[in-house]
Amino acid sequence: MIALALDTSGPVGSVALRRDGRLVAERTLDTQQHHSSLLLPTIDELLRADGLAPREVGLWVVGLGPGSYTGIRVGIAAAKGFAVAWGRPLVGAGSVEALALEHGANRSGAVAVVVDARRGEVYFSLAVCGKTVAPLQIITLDALPDLVTQQALFVGPEIKRYQPDIARLLGERALFPTVNVHPRAAFVGELGERRFAEQGRGDEKVEPVYLRPTNYVKARQ
Repeated sequence: MIALALDTSGPVGSVALRRDGRLVAERTLDTQQHHSSLLLPTIDELLRADGLAPREVGLWVVGLGPGSYTGIRVGIAAAKGFAVAWGRPLVGAGSVEALALEHGANRSGAVAVVVDARRGEVYFSLAVCGKTVAPLQIITLDALPDLVTQQALFVGPEIKRYQPDIARLLGERALFPTVNVHPRAAFVGELGERRFAEQGRGDEKVEPVYLRPTNYVKARQ
């Protein structure tokens, strides 16, 4: 099966082409959250490079964040548009889970994901040996010492900004990556393929991961 995955949850997005459970190609969108201008051309270029057309994609997968609410909406709208147009299934996958999968796949230790939630808070989750021990939640950094009791690798799009404070709070318990810290469509796609295989169909509803109520209020008719 051919799957096309995309993630636009942060300032660095990506699009990935997968075939039969393996990554074929991936493109990065380093657009500082202006994904809408490059997303569709990148999807087109990625498919053309492999001699494919959108109608040949059997599964569309999109990253659900958390992250940039507008960016995630752009990704969902694009993936949903292709899936509906060609009658293909669409599934969503958590961008945080994709980061944990990427950095925890070959690790026996803990992986902590930190994403800016604004208002002086962060989205946080913790996995140990591939199993979630602290589900996605919104916290302040001051809560980390109680949540992270063993050495953990900290990843996330803004991790360099948070690194001094995390290191101060956790000392030697905090490790930091030297490679990618942004959610990658390649791993979003892998999670989406697993989800599709487990449920045997696409998602009925695809919505951003957002743990706070939005400010959107529907106008009265």
